[in-house]
Amino acid sequence: MAYQRTYNSLSWCSLDRQQHEKTCGYWYVLQEHHGPHTAFRTREEFLAWAALYRLDLDADAVPQIGTHAYGRLSGQYRRTSHLSYDEFFAIDGERIRLMDNGEVTLGLVANDADGTRNVHHLNCNMCDRPKFERGAGPQVF
Repeated sequence: MAYQRTYNSLSWCSLDRQQHEKTCGYWYVLQEHHGPHTAFRTREEFLAWAALYRLDLDADAVPQIGTHAYGRLSGQYRRTSHLSYDEFFAIDGERIRLMDNGEVTLGLVANDADGTRNVHHLNCNMCDRPKFERGAGPQVF
């Protein structure tokens, strides 16, 4: 059993210094259907996230820190929350560290049959899901 959601109406905004001061250290924020989606502290993190999920954007249009700008991301990706350890660990995907429900856990990124990138993770109610310390190891998405 799993819960799946597809994200296909994403936009981004880079913040100026005044806007940045009202966040928890973010310079780049993403929206889905004009609602909050995720945020990044560096341009490099934002571009790496978009590349991992194969979302198209004009990287040259994404300014360096401190300049306000807005743009759209083309494409879509999915996120699937699993309630079965067997189902989750049977997925052949790229391992990443993923923030979910305030914890850093294991994510598996794979292509669905239609070519859409899908990040799989164990539901936060799964007691034995892998957890990592914040800030330790590779990038967290």
